[in-house]
Amino acid sequence: MKRPSKYNTKQSEAIISYLISLKGKHTTAAQIASYFKRKGFPIGLATIYRHLDTLVQNGKVNKYTLDGVSGACYQYLSEGNKLNQTHLKCERCGAILHIQCDAVDSLPEHLYEKYAFRINPMKTVFYGKCSNCMDYDK
Repeated sequence: MKRPSKYNTKQSEAIISYLISLKGKHTTAAQIASYFKRKGFPIGLATIYRHLDTLVQNGKVNKYTLDGVSGACYQYLSEGNKLNQTHLKCERCGAILHIQCDAVDSLPEHLYEKYAFRINPMKTVFYGKCSNCMDYDK
């Protein structure tokens, strides 16, 4: 008997629970696999990608491919993190942070008014160093 293409499994429930526990932070498929391996519940990368793709298609997760070099990042969508999709990326460690800030939220409007240019907040990334890497450089 063939399984339906969209079904819930212990693995999919574990992946969703993990994404929710991140509270809006981004993660990669490799980081998810590493997390479950450390917990003694290994999940293969192909399985993780399959579940992530389904979650993206169902609108529960956003997928970000920021620079064409790094792997895709995934973010569970809750009411608090749907509005702004602008990101910070650390040039040293590669960490990606989602920005939730009134000043950043007003940036697209400001740039349009000042320069008649519309940015795509879904693809806007500011590069620099995260606090951990700044501390490391001291």
